[in-house]
Amino acid sequence: DVITQGWRDDNVKEALDLCLACKGCKGDCPVNVDMATYKAEFLSHYWGGRVRPRQAYAFGLVDQWSRAASLWPGLVNLVTQTPGLSHIAKLMAGMPIQRRIPEFAPQTFRDWFKKHQANSNEEYRQVILWPDTFNNYFFPETAQAATHVLEDAGFKVSVPMMHLCCGRPLYDYGFLDLAKQYLRKILDTLKPQIEMELPIVVLEPSCASVFRDELHNLFPEDPLAKKLAGQTFLLSEFLKIGRAHV
Repeated sequence: DVITQGWRDDNVKEALDLCLACKGCKGDCPVNVDMATYKAEFLSHYWGGRVRPRQAYAFGLVDQWSRAASLWPGLVNLVTQTPGLSHIAKLMAGMPIQRRIPEFAPQTFRDWFKKHQANSNEEYRQVILWPDTFNNYFFPETAQAATHVLEDAGFKVSVPMMHLCCGRPLYDYGFLDLAKQYLRKILDTLKPQIEMELPIVVLEPSCASVFRDELHNLFPEDPLAKKLAGQTFLLSEFLKIGRAHV
């Protein structure tokens, strides 16, 4: 039938709920139809001026909750991993009871990096390692290993110490205005490094997708956004071709 409710149409909302926002369709589609972007735009209008479901705030703002939890990771893990208490936490977050809440690391990657004895050889070329939310707060050993790999390859690694997040989870719940604020903060904070054309190595593919795709969609006329998109590499990409770009 013809859609009559526009941005508030529940039938469209129900159909888009089946989209995983993985962007696989864009790569497979001969005309690059991007359903993930359509979904984010629709949800932004659909939920505009209304209260979203509690899981939207729990998972869409996971970077903020993780930042707060990192202050007392042991206490938070006690709550999220103890039977009974974990069920309450899942209900509050709108999370299925059968799923397991991941444990927060006792030390974040950023805190580890502050104490890390980095390469001091001035001949080493500098590279920025992006500390995404999950590898910073939940799986810092992955980012630590990436640090050692880059240093062994002859690069001087730097990490942004300010709390920054690409905001990828925000798109899944239509928080486009907040996502734009996140990206503006990144551009302002990393402006000197971006203008120096330092490569940014990203471990999480979804973060790379934001820098290469969503960033341009939200800031189509910003030359700094265009430069960041061109300086973003996955670790495997950088190790293969990065030397030619630094």
